[in-house]
Amino acid sequence: MADLYLPTATPPNRAQAAKPPAANDPHRWISIAAAFADTGGLVSGDELADLIRQQALRDAQLQVSQPVSLVARWIVSGMAVAMDSPWGIVLPLFQFDLQRAVLHPEVPMVCAELGGVLEGPKLGLWFVTPNEWLEGERPALALRSRLSEVRRAARHVADSA
Repeated sequence: MADLYLPTATPPNRAQAAKPPAANDPHRWISIAAAFADTGGLVSGDELADLIRQQALRDAQLQVSQPVSLVARWIVSGMAVAMDSPWGIVLPLFQFDLQRAVLHPEVPMVCAELGGVLEGPKLGLWFVTPNEWLEGERPALALRSRLSEVRRAARHVADSA
């Protein structure tokens, strides 16, 4: 499992400087990273590409020639949950099947139900926050076993917005 690298200080670029102060607060991001700890944690796009590359080296049947491009497509297409942090884009690992180098198909399905109501950290945190529609279970942990209920919980969020 990869760890999220959290440097102690980084000069903000123009895009970061334009964000509200809370979005840049490293202490807030340490708390956000902790929320993902038991669902696989957070990784940068480069770290995810490295994990996929390492898996491809271990498994000759895994045909991934350009893991950086694969990760970039997931991010740019909006299929993967990606969050802009003070250290760049980070991705929750719960959404990936690293053994097969694929995005779990349930993630974009649930994101579609949310209809863009949640984005960035709010979207990511929704997946790791206990949900009353799931009897307190977190959507990230219920994705594969209770998909229809997770989708219903997502629709409820979208309908309530």
